[in-house]
Amino acid sequence: MQDKKVVLFIVEGITDETAIGHIVKKLNKDKKVFFQIVRTDITTQDSSNVANIEVKINKQIELCMEQMHFKIKDIIKIIHLVDLDGAFVGEDVVVYKNIPQIEYDLEHIYTSNIEFIRKRNQKKKQILNRLSSTQRIRGIPYSIYYFSTNMEHVFHNQQNVKDDEEKFNLANEIQDKFYDNPVNFIEFINDDKYALKDTYENTWEFIKKGNNSLKRYTNFNLYFE
Repeated sequence: MQDKKVVLFIVEGITDETAIGHIVKKLNKDKKVFFQIVRTDITTQDSSNVANIEVKINKQIELCMEQMHFKIKDIIKIIHLVDLDGAFVGEDVVVYKNIPQIEYDLEHIYTSNIEFIRKRNQKKKQILNRLSSTQRIRGIPYSIYYFSTNMEHVFHNQQNVKDDEEKFNLANEIQDKFYDNPVNFIEFINDDKYALKDTYENTWEFIKKGNNSLKRYTNFNLYFE
């Protein structure tokens, strides 16, 4: 590998890289940018907990190093992107609805399995509390940025996109929109309708309050400062 240093993005799915991969690579021309796609929500996996979450993240780092042929000393920053899925709301916000998949609005999570979603939220909340206060993993600067309720909610104001094909189409819309002018994405991600303009720590404190983790917010704009 050349002398360029590595910025490692850890993301849930391939549509995350589809939407922003080209953009962040173009905006980091002096660095190597790699995406490690977990292909699941690492914060809600059955095997995940507060005690082992950093170990699981380190495993993703190791997998990317093995595949892309770089070393731990090459990494200058780890960027972790997550969908919040309303994890910080109170239990009373999770309400029953006879539907096959979870649905969200700005005030409620609808599900046919209330207890499962409450347990999911509790685990995710505990893990995100840990990760949002984690500054380094393996000695490397680490930051975790969120999309609330999810990336489609922030980028397209669509909170309940379930179809994989539709998710890919929406991700491609973002890529196509900023492909030739990636610097314009910085203005887009700083839109006052959803971008939180505060310190990293304060944006995490804000999103944990009330039903904010169901509303249309992101702190990913802070990465581009």
